[in-house]
Amino acid sequence: MLGWVLGADLRDPEVLAAYDAARKRLHDQLSQTFPEFAWRIETSERRAFMPRGALDPVDLLEVGVAEKLHRHWDYVLVVVPNELISRHGPSTLGVPSSALEAAVISSSRLGSGARLAERLAALALHLLGHLWGLDHAASGPMRPVENPEDLAPAPFPAAQREQARRQLEEVARTRLEDVRARWGALSFYGRTFAKDPREILAAIWGYRPWRMPIYLGRLSAAAAVSVVYFLLTSDAWALGAHLSWRAVLGLAALSVVAAAVFIFSGQDLGRLGREHAWREQLARTRLVLLGTLGLGMLSLWLGLLLLSLAGAWILPRALLEAWMGLAPTAEHLLRYAVFTATIGVLGAALGGNLEEEREIKAELFFDEET
Repeated sequence: MLGWVLGADLRDPEVLAAYDAARKRLHDQLSQTFPEFAWRIETSERRAFMPRGALDPVDLLEVGVAEKLHRHWDYVLVVVPNELISRHGPSTLGVPSSALEAAVISSSRLGSGARLAERLAALALHLLGHLWGLDHAASGPMRPVENPEDLAPAPFPAAQREQARRQLEEVARTRLEDVRARWGALSFYGRTFAKDPREILAAIWGYRPWRMPIYLGRLSAAAAVSVVYFLLTSDAWALGAHLSWRAVLGLAALSVVAAAVFIFSGQDLGRLGREHAWREQLARTRLVLLGTLGLGMLSLWLGLLLLSLAGAWILPRALLEAWMGLAPTAEHLLRYAVFTATIGVLGAALGGNLEEEREIKAELFFDEET
């Protein structure tokens, strides 16, 4: 079941009629492309915003997720006449979030009348494709959108249709909360992951978590400052160089996990749907977010390891010998670099919670800005 949410207080009858025509056109396209499924598109009005001025997609995604969970939809599209705030380009027409199984659509640049309805339906299908895990293609609905003129009805290539069909079959299966009402947290999250591990891992990988340190400046700055400080502190060298490999590797693993959990909790990412009890959709979303954060912190740790190795290598050996109390070897330098990278990741966790909440949510929620 698909939800279609009007997210702004729009009263223009011509635009509302175009929205309704686009919704019906989308329903027909889905029914023709995937006749093995019984398609329903339910509408809802959440007139939470004025129909003018640029809106942040993060706010609209949260509105859509709340409505999706309340109405037990599988996916939700939030449509507004406003422009959307773009973080990585001059403008954007839509933002899909496979982690939230939701997408935001702006009709501000899609024209009017029949043209608006046609382009809106095509854009909705493109964003749904992202929610199903489809990549861009040379033809069909997943063709990259450079401008509104690129939006036109088109069938899915056979391979993409089959990929989407498999994903829809998975979604159509009975959800865990319908199997039984009482669950333990560990068993529920474990069953959620075991039900579709490939799709969850694909969603995590699709967010390219290794880019996270690039776009979160405060997080990266806190990590870099921590590394530089520990590279230039004699007491830290005296401690880190004498730790065992078991200790430094154990601390490294714990730091990555702790940093991911700390940012998830500190940025209140678990707030989405907190009023609902056990929901497979919520559990999947949280697993994707935690996995993305975990891989992001692991990527940061690897980058800090290289930085620490370079810093340790250029320091004078006589100085290191005085600080460590022994002649430094390559093994000592590597072990200390692991230790320093670990401290850097913990510093990054603190810096991550200094990031603007919307910015870190945007990095974790957005598949792309279409």
